[in-house]
Amino acid sequence: MKRYIYQFISLLIVICFELKADVSLGRDPFQQNYSVSCSEQTTLLLEQIQVWHFRGSMNQIDQNYQQIWLTSENQWLAITDDVVPNVLFPWRLQSLLNDKITWQADLPDYCHSTVSWTMSLNE
Repeated sequence: MKRYIYQFISLLIVICFELKADVSLGRDPFQQNYSVSCSEQTTLLLEQIQVWHFRGSMNQIDQNYQQIWLTSENQWLAITDDVVPNVLFPWRLQSLLNDKITWQADLPDYCHSTVSWTMSLNE
C-alpha cells in the first residue's frame, strides 16, 4: 500500500512540474517587444537632448584635448575628447563645428533609422 502512495505522490509531483514547464513566459527576453513606435522613440530622444544647452568649450593649443560644457536645469555636463557621458546615452557627437554641434542617436533595430539634432553654439 505504501508503495502505491509513493508512486501516486511521485506522479503528482511530475505532473505539477510538467504543467509549470509548459506555462509560457510573461516576458520572454528573446522575443522583441514593439510597444513603443519609432515616432515615439524619436520624440523621446529629441526631448532628452533638447534640454541641454551649450555653455562653452576649451581646446588645448596642440588640439589633443577638447572639452565641451553643457547645462540643463542647474546640472553641468562636461564632454571630454568626444566621450559622451551616460546621461546622454544613446546620443553621440556626430560633428563639432565652429557654430554648431550635430548629435546623432540610433533608434532600435526595428526602426532602421537614426535621429539627428543640431545644437547651436551661439545661443
